[in-house]
Amino acid sequence: MADRVEKKLRVITIGIGTLHRWASLVAVDLSEIGTESISPQPEEKVPIHEKHGVKDWDDPSGAIEWEKMADELLYIKANGRTSDSHYSHDHLNLQKPVEVDQVVVEGWKKKLSDIHERFAQQGEDVVWAVVEGFLLYWDPKIYNWLNVRAFLRVPEPIARERRQERQGYYTADQLSPEGGYWQDPPYYWAEIAWPAYKKAYAGLFVDGDAEQGTILSDKIPDLLVLSGTEMSMTELVDKMCQRIAEVAQKELGTP
Repeated sequence: MADRVEKKLRVITIGIGTLHRWASLVAVDLSEIGTESISPQPEEKVPIHEKHGVKDWDDPSGAIEWEKMADELLYIKANGRTSDSHYSHDHLNLQKPVEVDQVVVEGWKKKLSDIHERFAQQGEDVVWAVVEGFLLYWDPKIYNWLNVRAFLRVPEPIARERRQERQGYYTADQLSPEGGYWQDPPYYWAEIAWPAYKKAYAGLFVDGDAEQGTILSDKIPDLLVLSGTEMSMTELVDKMCQRIAEVAQKELGTP
């Protein structure tokens, strides 16, 4: 009997800024990692908002343990999975169902499965790792390691509605495996969360306009900017998967 040949591991990281969950509908051997669950600041370390005196869960400089996240991302790139020390409370949070045309979903499942098989034929075991989050493109230590980079741009009213639909969410708490629980005070969105979002992405757009400004292409190469108002969810999935396939085929060395 011939000796079994161990396949070389290849991890393709797929970064999705502000877009959540739907990529898992079509990816093969998916590992989905959120910035808010992979390396959030423990509740006791979250900075206090200067004006309101409440925990600021959204400021890009303090909401995420960026060094820890960079280390975890490098571990995932090397091993195809999260480290043993990784924990997540995200499964406790309410997730709104995503409505996508199943014909499109099944079509992309087949195409990505075919790409997966082509990697296998050349002796590689490919793992697709989706890294998503509200603040994903704040720190270059993170986005420079992403193979696919996408950013969903949405206007303030839609972003506000999505935040309010959550009502509350579980947070990191080193003293409790279940995490803590946070509900936004009435003023939190307008005076803390949305300003933090604009701060996080100001450097990516002309005049710092994350809602309407033109992308500064030299900031993050090959960043795919998707419109949350001009495209349906099915169209967003289709565009995102097209980019994933393009990058994967480039990795394969085929057109």
